[in-house]
Amino acid sequence: MSIRQFRRAGGKGTALIRRALGDLVRTPLTEIRTIEQMMAERPAKEGRTPSSKMPPEVAEQLIHEYLDQHYRETLDQPVQVLGGKTPRQAVKTQTGRQKVAEWLKYLENQTAKQPDPAHPMAAYSFEWMWTELDVRDLRR
Repeated sequence: MSIRQFRRAGGKGTALIRRALGDLVRTPLTEIRTIEQMMAERPAKEGRTPSSKMPPEVAEQLIHEYLDQHYRETLDQPVQVLGGKTPRQAVKTQTGRQKVAEWLKYLENQTAKQPDPAHPMAAYSFEWMWTELDVRDLRR
């Protein structure tokens, strides 16, 4: 199928969906935008403080709470680098424990790569995950 044929077929599919769903859907996104671009396009709400004006300690607390919740949920979700097992399942075998330790180290290293050491992400500690998964002995 050529690109031209693909585009025509895609247009037909979009038309069918629009006829079926009417105003319930909007034009599909056909471009890649960064979070910053989307935030700039969003209309400002009254009384809302821009995040750049947020006190650093508040921003850090909010980001850390979000990350805690996200990673707590992740402990019970399949992780591809763990062979599709959840971290809690993976730690039940010696090989899985090693993979979990490598995964946690990867998460820590990615967080440490923050260009701004004062950024709230740079200060996030994964220590609780090492403890909760009982792999602290594998931490280097």
